[in-house]
Amino acid sequence: MENARILIYGTGTVGIFFGSRLEKAGFKVTFADRPERASFLNETGLSVRGLDGDYHFKPEVVGDLEGMDSQDLILICVKAIHTYDIALNLLPVIKPATAVLSFQNGLENEKILSDLLGPNLLMGTVLQFHGRLEEGCRSVQDAPAQVLFGELDHQPSSREEWLSKIFSRADINHVITHQINQKIWEHFLWNSIYNSIGALTKSTLQEILEFESMRPTIEQMMSETIRVASAEGVVIPLGALEELNREQAGYTHIKPAMLQDIEAGRHPELEPMLGVILNKAKAKGISTPANAAVYHLLQLSCTHIEIEEP
Repeated sequence: MENARILIYGTGTVGIFFGSRLEKAGFKVTFADRPERASFLNETGLSVRGLDGDYHFKPEVVGDLEGMDSQDLILICVKAIHTYDIALNLLPVIKPATAVLSFQNGLENEKILSDLLGPNLLMGTVLQFHGRLEEGCRSVQDAPAQVLFGELDHQPSSREEWLSKIFSRADINHVITHQINQKIWEHFLWNSIYNSIGALTKSTLQEILEFESMRPTIEQMMSETIRVASAEGVVIPLGALEELNREQAGYTHIKPAMLQDIEAGRHPELEPMLGVILNKAKAKGISTPANAAVYHLLQLSCTHIEIEEP
């Protein structure tokens, strides 16, 4: 653990925040991003405005992984639309013992990474983090962060304990779970509904929850997603959404990430957050009219936005 080499792929809000914790704890942390962004960040350095104070640091940010040493831990912190390309870029720096975690939105990241890198490298992850990026290099934390993780086969492992020690040393709040697939789906259920509705209506979670007329739509979207999850072999308890609402009660004033993207002129993660459920439903012959309606309305509202370069 002491000499662990850690790669943070992606230098947005999430990557900068968690990378800063690991770097501050004394680990050898390297960041990776597009060459032009890497050049910019090597000049400016990275900053965090956290709930426990501010931190500025100047780590190595690379635009190319060729020639790098193999890494012990890799955190994927890019938009889900870029997962496939990122996975191909990782091939030079992985080894049989590398642990790879997806700090991303959506349902398909672990599958894409497993298919390309091998199933034994991946651990399942659910990330609870609310924040925003300022001036291209500063991660602003808006609420306490937590990482849930565990092996995708739900069996205890020594590397869960190894990773727990790394996160503890870096003061990263975390929980090991042996139900990670269910937790991923539960988090997706909450994230997809409130992110998409918030982006479409330009509303915070609190505003959505207080608008009673929205509840039937939310409940229908939830019911459709639960049916798709069941068809995929994952049982989501009926009270899961309410439980997640209670967990998020202190942060309802925060704008959803998809809304932040739209307001910043960036394309929101429409496919990972909604399109994926429509595709899975179609494959299983399940009707999802509420999810489809929100998806197409968002699709129409975003036609003027250019998709970000990978």
